[in-house]
Amino acid sequence: MTELTGRYADIDGTRVYYETVGDSNDQSVVLVHTAGADGRQWRYVAPALADRGYHVVVPDLPGHGKSYPTEWEPHVRIGQHADAVWALGERLGLEQPAIGGCSIGGDVTLDIAVKHAANLTAAVAMEGAGKTRGAQLSRLSHPHALPGWQDVLDYSVIDSTGSDCPPEYRTELAWQHRGAQEVATNDLQAWADFDILDDLHRAACPVMLVRGDTDYFIQDDMFAETVERLPDCEPIVLDDVGHYPMMERPDEVTELLDDFIGRQ
Repeated sequence: MTELTGRYADIDGTRVYYETVGDSNDQSVVLVHTAGADGRQWRYVAPALADRGYHVVVPDLPGHGKSYPTEWEPHVRIGQHADAVWALGERLGLEQPAIGGCSIGGDVTLDIAVKHAANLTAAVAMEGAGKTRGAQLSRLSHPHALPGWQDVLDYSVIDSTGSDCPPEYRTELAWQHRGAQEVATNDLQAWADFDILDDLHRAACPVMLVRGDTDYFIQDDMFAETVERLPDCEPIVLDDVGHYPMMERPDEVTELLDDFIGRQ
């Protein structure tokens, strides 16, 4: 199986990490991960798609994995993630790419489809919807929620660096220690706030909406209202699959992506 290659790109003044696999002359597919995670969630599907003749790009969203956040602040809206993914595609010169994602990545996929339908070959949104809901978690990022924990991480950086260490490097080190906890809560808050139902009519490209039937994050009504409002939607329900189809059933997801994108 073909190996992924990692690179960095400057997006909105920050270092965004992404991996690619496949020939850049082939149909490009951009795959987006779930909340608080990174592109490793696609490590089984991406090479398999490349072996089927696709050029696959798998970013770590800003603040996730090996990507740093913009101005050291996590994104708080799905639209911010979507804009960063699209900016990466433009930086890489991708023409008429397909976009796919899961969970917040599914929401990102729908957001991109609404904003850039004419420039997409297809979109595959898994475990996402036009309107998603969940617990209000942004308050968990506030120091009063878990007093001391993130502060301890910061203090450990300050106390363990030399006196000549530049302040901007201390900031970078602090993010390396505390970032995963901070982006996850903001991702889930962005999920809870996401609502583009009234804009879904603008997602005029072919869209496949995928849901695992045991995923309690996507209720029947959320799925149905998204299918109803998308102008060109192919709904798929996977039996005995939960919130992470690309990890639970990578071969099946590869087949779904290949079949759907290949028909466009």
